[in-house]
Amino acid sequence: MPENIDQRINELLIQYVDKRISEADFKELFEYLSQTENRHIFDDFMKKSEKETLPDITANHVDWDHMYQQIVENGQEKPKFGLIINIGKKLTIAASLVMMVYLGYQLYYQPKVIHTVTAVPKQDLEPGKNKAILTLADGSKIILDDKHNGMLTKQGVVDISKSDQGTVVYSAKKTAPSEKIYINTLSTPRGGHFKLMLPDKTTVWLNAESSITFPSAFTGNERKVKVTGETYFEVSKNRNKPFLVESGEAQVEVLGTHFNVNVYPNEENSAVTLLEGSVKLNRQAHSKKILPGQQAIFNRNSDRIDVRYVDVDNVVDWKNGLFIFEDATVPEVMRQIERWYDVDVKYIGQIPGIKFNGALSRSNNVSKLLKLLRAAGNIEFHIHNKTIEVKQISKTP
Repeated sequence: MPENIDQRINELLIQYVDKRISEADFKELFEYLSQTENRHIFDDFMKKSEKETLPDITANHVDWDHMYQQIVENGQEKPKFGLIINIGKKLTIAASLVMMVYLGYQLYYQPKVIHTVTAVPKQDLEPGKNKAILTLADGSKIILDDKHNGMLTKQGVVDISKSDQGTVVYSAKKTAPSEKIYINTLSTPRGGHFKLMLPDKTTVWLNAESSITFPSAFTGNERKVKVTGETYFEVSKNRNKPFLVESGEAQVEVLGTHFNVNVYPNEENSAVTLLEGSVKLNRQAHSKKILPGQQAIFNRNSDRIDVRYVDVDNVVDWKNGLFIFEDATVPEVMRQIERWYDVDVKYIGQIPGIKFNGALSRSNNVSKLLKLLRAAGNIEFHIHNKTIEVKQISKTP
């Protein structure tokens, strides 16, 4: 064994990153990393790599401690997940090291098994894009995915336009209390997302298969909208006119803040996550005030509201072009894929019982996303037109 283990491990890590490590050295590296006393060397290398490769990215923090404990230190049990990170279509050094830890563990510490893996299908699906439908008060619809920028229509004194950045904007010089109010709905289909600026300058991001119903002007003592699916709000401050978000049986009271609402009907739980300011969640006879960094979770089958602290950046990174998975089950991951790629999912046999952690770019075609998920979870995916079949890879000793 080398006298200077620190130097040797760093040399091996550099060889791996440079893609010039031999199989023998690769195995030696994992033998070192499986020893707890060498953990600090790995940590130091990861921190240095993150600073060198991700100088401007702070939102997507990687929990190396959790990853190391789950994958490296337990040499007998199969890890419950693979961690994959793809930021801006560039696999960083830090990300490649995480994948190395997972795949290296599988290669050297798991019993050798023989199984057949089907090649990635030639059929593919493009990711979601900027598209939505604006339904006006008279029932007429404006398709927004290919609509030219500029003026869309006019409702009373309110101009409705589409900016060069692709945002639908409601604007009026001045609205009288007696002015007629029009109720409109902006909705995104599966495979779509969109950005909206409300009459009070509040900005709303809509994830795939979501909607918001709102007035052409806020003239009363409150500002009220209704939402479905997932929406992120940056509310324009007005203490004299509270902002209310209704979603089914729940209502969020806002003064001026940034928050995320996730109320998809096919998800087991709904959630309101606060990034800045303060909100109060009202549901039936119960209410909870949420602080920045907290998330309120509720279930349609119960009147209970649970509050917990979360990594809020992970919750809202969908609007920044990322899938974020935190102990996500296969059905949870596949439901996001259904919405974003406008595809149906079919399970063949038993649903795989593994979980995923990590971040992936939403700009990938679905075949690339499935390829990465397959490497992390031993799952087979087959694309048939607009259906993805999911099957656990059977293993033969």
